[in-house]
Amino acid sequence: MTRSWIGNDIVDLAEPGVAGKEQDRRFMDRVFTPEERARILASAAPTIALWQTWAAKEAAYKIASKIRDRVVFAHRAFEVEPGAIDALGHWAQVRFDGLDIRVRWETARDYVHCVGQLVRHPAGKVSGAPSAPRHVLSDIVHHGQVLFGTLTSAEQESVYSTASARARLVARRLIERWELQGAEVLRHWREWGWGPPVVAREGQPLAGYDVSLSHDGRFVAASVAGPDYFFAGGA
Repeated sequence: MTRSWIGNDIVDLAEPGVAGKEQDRRFMDRVFTPEERARILASAAPTIALWQTWAAKEAAYKIASKIRDRVVFAHRAFEVEPGAIDALGHWAQVRFDGLDIRVRWETARDYVHCVGQLVRHPAGKVSGAPSAPRHVLSDIVHHGQVLFGTLTSAEQESVYSTASARARLVARRLIERWELQGAEVLRHWREWGWGPPVVAREGQPLAGYDVSLSHDGRFVAASVAGPDYFFAGGA
């Protein structure tokens, strides 16, 4: 079973410095391409457009770092291109070093959440239309919401904050939809530091699954990809 590489990112729109950031010319020039800057500034809601584009780059970077070792996050190298509207809503494309990643946003009054998924084209064929995605579940939790459950000692090894722990609990809650016995959300140590999170059992990544964690300000979020079927309570 192949793995469906995913990434996600959340932005708390109430965090200091978020509102009006499109007016920071040095920031805009450092992070966005000229085409991206033009689209952001021409948007009816430039601040929202800015953080949607930012979150798309973040989600795409998380995917790239799973596929290629030691990826440097140079924001402008992750180019966000307009997509289209389909049955699932609005999507866009992020291109980086030969990788094509499809992203979607959920935009609420106080946050922007982006989920990205690697696009797999037929061998030798270049196409502007993304292939059919695997099923991805996502959840967003406010800091005031209570999360039940405990992390295993292996999961706790790479936890560095309360938000980091809560993101893992959110992911675990999503993974339960597949009723995977003994599943954990782990990060394995590499020679240059902690690797990206994986869905694992007995310390080994589970084929066919991928997970992405994020947190910012008052929110934590997680996304999990797996087989297009569920057990109890599935949808």
